Amino acid sequence: MNKTVLFIGTPGILLYSQSIKNIFQQLGFKVFEPEYPVFKDQNRLSKHFFRKQFLNNFFAKQNKLYIKAAQDCKPDFVFVINHSRITPLFLEYCKQNNIPVFLYCIDSIRWCDKAIEQMHFYTDIFSYEPSDCQIEFRSGKYVKFLPLGYDPAIYFPANKVPDYKYDLCFVGRLEKRRLEILEQISKYAFKNKLSFIVYTSIQLRTITSIWLAPKLLVRRLKFALKYKYLNKFIINKPIIGNELTELYHQSKICLNIHVGTHPGMHTGPNPRTFELLGCQAFQLIDKGHLDATLLTSPQNLVEFSDIDTAIDKIHYYLNHEQERRQIAKAGNELVAGKYTLYNLIKTELEKSHLL
Repeated sequence: MNKTVLFIGTPGILLYSQSIKNIFQQLGFKVFEPEYPVFKDQNRLSKHFFRKQFLNNFFAKQNKLYIKAAQDCKPDFVFVINHSRITPLFLEYCKQNNIPVFLYCIDSIRWCDKAIEQMHFYTDIFSYEPSDCQIEFRSGKYVKFLPLGYDPAIYFPANKVPDYKYDLCFVGRLEKRRLEILEQISKYAFKNKLSFIVYTSIQLRTITSIWLAPKLLVRRLKFALKYKYLNKFIINKPIIGNELTELYHQSKICLNIHVGTHPGMHTGPNPRTFELLGCQAFQLIDKGHLDATLLTSPQNLVEFSDIDTAIDKIHYYLNHEQERRQIAKAGNELVAGKYTLYNLIKTELEKSHLL
């Protein structure tokens, strides 16, 4: 093949960017990745008081590096993750030099910085959010649905009968809808002596600055008072990679609750959906996110429609281990054939005649 791709990833979601980059290499592409400048090169005061100017300068610097990378590697096409702070400077360069540019939004395109304004530059746009497919980015061309599958090198079934440490687990950032559901489930878990663990990243950790310490203490107290049951189960740190996979293996029921901050923008399955199934973990997921997939409840995973239903199903499936394992196994078999990142991206590259 020997085609060259300029791959512009997103350092902020490094694990997914690296997995997708690896797929291009596995498919035989020569992959070239540009240098990414870092914010620490700038003065802190200028960042704070002249933020707009600082960002414009930073993005200009970044896009000049993208152009240099394109000049060096002479790509057959460019593949961009999440718009990656791209500006018309780079996109105009690609247009003038007849370099096709493909965009994959690992979030709604409406979340990607200025992507909507600049989407007419792209040859094709893919998004993991089904509602984005209503967007016409050029005459007669619409955004295509491409779910964010999973990487089997990271998320895989346990190689032995699970040695469970937890009845329930949840991983993800906390926002209003998730907090309301998790507080009630935590109350149930506490009163029924269930082992529950919640990994998240909320700004409740110690900060060394003496000026921020009082504010931090107040924030911690407010959270503990408002979410007194959930607060008992929180591990306040991020968890990724092998450690995350091990947690899924060690949990009888893995909760998957989609964020509710922007209704209409979270209609499809989040990445956690496929990660859990890739690990052959039993997944209890909030209803309404599977329509664009081949996944069905209760064949591959189990949906709940409200808090009472969630608690009823937690009670039922904790007491029906064999049924729980059968559902998890069926879910894993389906995603292993249809929803690995490799298969999903390979299929779209073939449709675009890049393979």
